[in-house]
Amino acid sequence: MKPNPREGLDALARESDRIVNLILHTSMPRVDIDIQIENFREECLRRYLGSEPLFEMVYGSRFRRIWDQWQKERPREDEVSRAAWDE
Repeated sequence: MKPNPREGLDALARESDRIVNLILHTSMPRVDIDIQIENFREECLRRYLGSEPLFEMVYGSRFRRIWDQWQKERPREDEVSRAAWDE
């Protein structure tokens, strides 16, 4: 059976969404998010040789834009987060 190329693209999309969620919904330090992005970059390049410019255009710019937009609203490490249902 021939591998489905769509499965690889879906996996990359899920990983991209996971990183975006780290940026938006955690207090993870920038350095740790950068490590996640670098691991993702290496996986993309492993799967699709020569895709560095495409990675940068699609994912790198997306992650930077989201970080820049949301960094002021991200929870800080020393803040206690509360769930919406906490009283």
